[in-house]
Amino acid sequence: MAVVFGSMEWYEQVKELANKDEGFKKGTADWEGAVRTVVIMDEELLKDYSREEYVRGFMSTVSLMSKEQRAQFEGTPMGNLMKKLGYSLDVDIATIDPAESAKRFSQLTLDDVKGVEMHGVFEPYHGILREMRPIMPDEYKDARFTLSGPYSAWKALCSGKQTSVQLVMSGKMKLEGDMSYMMKHMAAMNALTKLYSQIELV
Repeated sequence: MAVVFGSMEWYEQVKELANKDEGFKKGTADWEGAVRTVVIMDEELLKDYSREEYVRGFMSTVSLMSKEQRAQFEGTPMGNLMKKLGYSLDVDIATIDPAESAKRFSQLTLDDVKGVEMHGVFEPYHGILREMRPIMPDEYKDARFTLSGPYSAWKALCSGKQTSVQLVMSGKMKLEGDMSYMMKHMAAMNALTKLYSQIELV
């Protein structure tokens, strides 16, 4: 079943597949350390989020946050985005109408989502993917690596159109962290890229 990139279903499918996939287990057999991911909203996201299924995917991750956690976004680009969509940060997520939200997204401009980021983490450990989930911006600040880029680049990666190496080398994505460790463990990144491409996206 096709899933929305970045939704809880997507995170869950990646984790489930990783922990069954022999290629992933072999590629990450000696890997230790988390990779923090940063997805930056862009024009392609605005286009996708004008569709109900994408809004549902987005809200599936927002719903994991408590009202106290969401309150931390006050005055931030994400908090401002929620206001532009007509929602307070303490809104009951279950009451949000995906169709109406999709319509509101379709009326936003690139300036409206400038600086808005979505964060996640994946943490392979000796062949097991033990963490794969959305996170708050202040979590995993000490991750071994941070991989960041616009939504369009992430979709290219997760659909198998380009590898993380290609995207980083072209400047479309940025990788920060222990580069010597990464060079010694490219098999792990290649295994993850291959895994991503096996998840059918909406």
